[in-house]
Amino acid sequence: MSQPEDKDSEEDLLQRAGRGDARAFEQLYDLLAPRLFGLLRQMLHDEREAEDVLQDGFVQVWERASTYDPARGHAFPWAVMLFRHKAIDRMRVLGRRTRLVESSALEQATLAAQGPAADDQAVANERGTLVRSALNELPNEQRKLIENAFLKGLTHHVIADSLGLPLGTVKTNIRRGLLRLRDLLKGGL
Repeated sequence: MSQPEDKDSEEDLLQRAGRGDARAFEQLYDLLAPRLFGLLRQMLHDEREAEDVLQDGFVQVWERASTYDPARGHAFPWAVMLFRHKAIDRMRVLGRRTRLVESSALEQATLAAQGPAADDQAVANERGTLVRSALNELPNEQRKLIENAFLKGLTHHVIADSLGLPLGTVKTNIRRGLLRLRDLLKGGL
């Protein structure tokens, strides 16, 4: 990464980026990325995850640069807070994913130790078919949000950020979808 040509402060560059100045954003990236990447690597203990969060974080910096107020503080701590929140969200997702994998592995090992039961497998297959069918009955947006939250393990904040939706809309649609699923499954479709 090259050093910026101008001697603008991080605060000036962030304000210019907030006004849509792509060159200022590039210079800001060159100044902040190495320090932020080091912080993310320490937090996440994984270089690839740190790179992903760095990229996502700079998208958010570009989108939110216009909200930066230099009277409230310096640019670097402002950016650190955005990246810290992104890293925490990622750690939650990774932790949830790890717990799901471990839980699934434990369940599979338990089932394997007990031996296959034809009746149990038939019931599980029928339940899976019912749930898939009920999910397909939901409006597309609710189904996608539920899949992101429960199948992919994403937090409501991560879903809202990634889809560009207000957090309240995400929460409301997930709740409505779950209530509709409950009703569909109670009726046996």
